[in-house]
Amino acid sequence: MADTTREYIDEHASIREALKEDIVNFTALARKIQAERDLPNEEAVTIACRRYQRGLTQATAAEAAIRAIVGSSRLQVQSRVALVRIRDDWEIVDRLLEVGRTALPGHAPRRVFQLFQGTQAITILCEEDFLSTLLPEIPARLRVAVERGLAVLAFRSRPEVAETPGVLSHMVDALYRRGINCLETVSVHTDSIFVFRDQDVIRAYQALSGLLEAELAEAAPVPPASRGQQT
Repeated sequence: MADTTREYIDEHASIREALKEDIVNFTALARKIQAERDLPNEEAVTIACRRYQRGLTQATAAEAAIRAIVGSSRLQVQSRVALVRIRDDWEIVDRLLEVGRTALPGHAPRRVFQLFQGTQAITILCEEDFLSTLLPEIPARLRVAVERGLAVLAFRSRPEVAETPGVLSHMVDALYRRGINCLETVSVHTDSIFVFRDQDVIRAYQALSGLLEAELAEAAPVPPASRGQQT
């Protein structure tokens, strides 16, 4: 029953967050889990929920590592970005890479031109003004969708991010809790890249930059009390 209870809470992020904030009616939660997982003993489920909560309130080394990486990351924003989806085709990949090599070297190094290959489609991120160069190189039969008016938010983190589980989940959870839709999410070594529509980008920036501010505030030393002040 304890294992089943833990599994249930792990599957429900909202319940886990409520337990962490200590705003849960344990009896109601236990009855809900008992009914949905057909468990025989309400008291045992309640005890398992309380034990789960105690584990959440104790900061673990893994959580500390995630907070340290997020707190030392930098958040960069790129607006006026377009997203092009095309059917997967090896021949077109070579052509697109050649377009990037020949058309972009003379521009600023921060120009956006990124290709992500999935199992059935290829996603291209580029600046909107590059579409006039890019689209003529893509046969109409391969085009799936073209979307303009997007923005890219990129977390630039320390190299340890590649070996630390949970960092990307920590960022995505901040978006999920605010109901913000992300069109694309890609992790490339030290970069965690998120693509949003323009109407979502301000809230997304507030959510992700809020993670940085929260971790920096957590890590900041508490100033000493002034002379004569009660502590």
